[in-house]
Amino acid sequence: MRSKISTNQVDEYIDKLTPEKQLLAQAVRRIISQTAAHLEECVRWENPCYFFYGPVCYFASSRSGLHFGFFRGKELDDPNKRLVSRNGQLPHIKLRTLEDIDEEYFSDLVRQAVQLNQN
Repeated sequence: MRSKISTNQVDEYIDKLTPEKQLLAQAVRRIISQTAAHLEECVRWENPCYFFYGPVCYFASSRSGLHFGFFRGKELDDPNKRLVSRNGQLPHIKLRTLEDIDEEYFSDLVRQAVQLNQN
């Protein structure tokens, strides 16, 4: 049985980031929470992950900022072509500054990812 890790561990993960990355992580977390409040938030594979009938999305610290990724990202409609994947990585959006965050677009991707897991 999979054990649920408390939300406090996501807080701890964010607290360990640099101040710039903390702002990015808090913005992504807020978008996910406002879009799909029913998702289970936990730390898995050393990163904050969100689950609903399986893994939906995650965010992870990178060298230059933050990755906001989707476990089934290749199946998402991505008209702006912001999702990237190379070297076996899960499809993700690279975030370096708050200007890289598009709330409406990200919310749409989260809704699509949740819908994929419901079918």
